Amino acid sequence: MNALEFVIDEVRYAVPLARVVEVLPRVALTPLPGAPSVVAGVFNHRGSPTVAVDLRARLGHPARAPSLDDHLLVARAQRRPVDLVVDRVQGLHTFDTDAVTPAVVASPHVAGVVVDAGGVLVIEDLDAVLSLDEDRAIDRGLEDLARACGPSRPHFVTSLARRPARASGWS
Repeated sequence: MNALEFVIDEVRYAVPLARVVEVLPRVALTPLPGAPSVVAGVFNHRGSPTVAVDLRARLGHPARAPSLDDHLLVARAQRRPVDLVVDRVQGLHTFDTDAVTPAVVASPHVAGVVVDAGGVLVIEDLDAVLSLDEDRAIDRGLEDLARACGPSRPHFVTSLARRPARASGWS
């Protein structure tokens, strides 16, 4: 399996490379009304809104101020494109899918772990990063933002909820 490795608080994580759209430097995020606490905000990614998920909050890491050194990892989840706010992207990592074992502590958004020469690599389940309830709250927030922006920018804030995530390939 090919994966993109990233770090939060020196803990190694990875997502399947086939689901990664691109890696960006940190940008300013627009707060999303009524969004779950794990949503850092939304930003315009190539003409479409992309929800930025604060993986620090999701994974239980301590909060810290945004840094210009942070990366935004844009990926395709099952229900919507998501942007993962991470400390830094490390690079490509290849391992056998047989090397993935269940996490010692069950977590709905962790697909498993790989132990290698660098230590433990936690494999994130992109389809479980946001719960169905969180997804619905995001849709409501996007609708509220669309109303607040008025007709001048309706596409930016409404197209995300309507835009299906692609199963594979690069955008």
